[in-house]
Amino acid sequence: MKSSIQSRLVFSASVVLFCFLGLAGFVLDTAYQKGAQNALNDRLQIHLYSILATAELSKNSRLMMPSGLSEPKFSQIDSGLYAYIFNNDGTVVWRSSSSAGESITPVKNLSPGEKTFLNNRLDQVSNVELHYKAILESPFGQSSAFEFVVIESTQSVDSQVAGFRSVLWQWLGGISLLLIIIQFWIIRVSLQPLRHIVSDLEKIQQGDAQHLANHYSEELKDIANTLNRLIDNERTHLKRYRNTLADLAHSLKTPLSVLTGLYGQNNLSTDDIKTLESQTLQMRQLVDYQLQKAAAKGHQTLAAPLHVKPVIQQITTSLDKVYLEKQLSIVSSVDASIKFNAEKGDMFELFGNLLDNAYKWAKSSVNISVQILTNKEGEALGIQIIIEDDGPGIPLDKLDSVLQRGIRADETTKGHGIGLAVVNELVSLYKGTLESTSSDLGGQRWVIILPK
Repeated sequence: MKSSIQSRLVFSASVVLFCFLGLAGFVLDTAYQKGAQNALNDRLQIHLYSILATAELSKNSRLMMPSGLSEPKFSQIDSGLYAYIFNNDGTVVWRSSSSAGESITPVKNLSPGEKTFLNNRLDQVSNVELHYKAILESPFGQSSAFEFVVIESTQSVDSQVAGFRSVLWQWLGGISLLLIIIQFWIIRVSLQPLRHIVSDLEKIQQGDAQHLANHYSEELKDIANTLNRLIDNERTHLKRYRNTLADLAHSLKTPLSVLTGLYGQNNLSTDDIKTLESQTLQMRQLVDYQLQKAAAKGHQTLAAPLHVKPVIQQITTSLDKVYLEKQLSIVSSVDASIKFNAEKGDMFELFGNLLDNAYKWAKSSVNISVQILTNKEGEALGIQIIIEDDGPGIPLDKLDSVLQRGIRADETTKGHGIGLAVVNELVSLYKGTLESTSSDLGGQRWVIILPK
């Protein structure tokens, strides 16, 4: 079962949020732990310097230390803070009172002035040791090397880190929960316009509304307008189908009545046969015209862009074979990149009927041109189609009538008289314009503009 957009957005945002806060918590925890460790090391150095300041060398090169140090913990047993001083042989020459019962090992090979930090355990307790090698000089000119060691338990540091970690993750957990609630509310509010569209579509389906309302956000206005155009197109097509069937039924009534009357006669005269043929041809023309008109889809908002040049090439290739004996010169100015949102069948009907007329009447030349119309900003507004020939042309008084079904400019020429009527119908469906003028070639010039 597919999840909703809202649940997917909440889940995705929650995963990102948890990853971010988890990484932030890890970084903060690590930084605090490292800071606490550095603070412990700094304290050990301060204790070391205080011990160095009190250490003295006697006349016979013996180490002398005061009975008490400034830090009280050095005098408290098991205080967690210890100090040792080793001579150059590794023997303990002094130790703090707090180190009673504890023993450590000095670091070998330390150079004078060199210090090192070690992690160790005393009585199952983690400690940090600071070892420092120093040379003490007496007022009498003697000098001796000693290793000073200061040790502090990490229990206080571990306790601080544990407390900080507990507070940190509690806060991060609370913040995560709060942010999830906030983002859930934000996503729900942001998706509310989509719910309005669904609600309005249900109203249209139930017949309570005709179109989607115009109160949506800017991001959804184009979608709403597109859906409204799609709804209008579907209603127009449905109405056209109904009207076409009604027209077809009405148009066939008279020819059928005539044929019915003829069928009742035993002997058909020559005039009756001609009448029968005429009425049959008329019915065929009516059926062809009405079916072509009904099949025309018109401008499809969601139709895929159609390359115009292949359609024209396919039609001209077929017509070249049909009118091979005329040896016509065809000049086509159509860029291969030109595309238009239309049904392929509609374009074949439009170009096919116009080019068939041009081929039929042309003496030697047919020109085809398709261009993209743009505004000042260079945005495409639609396409312009120009088809012209060097034939006899159409008289001005017959231009309007040839666009009506069943009317031909030359009754002596074969045809049903519905081709240009279909073209006119298609142009109207695409909300375009159709103009016809005299061509510079001497024949007819058809100019069609189809908006985007």
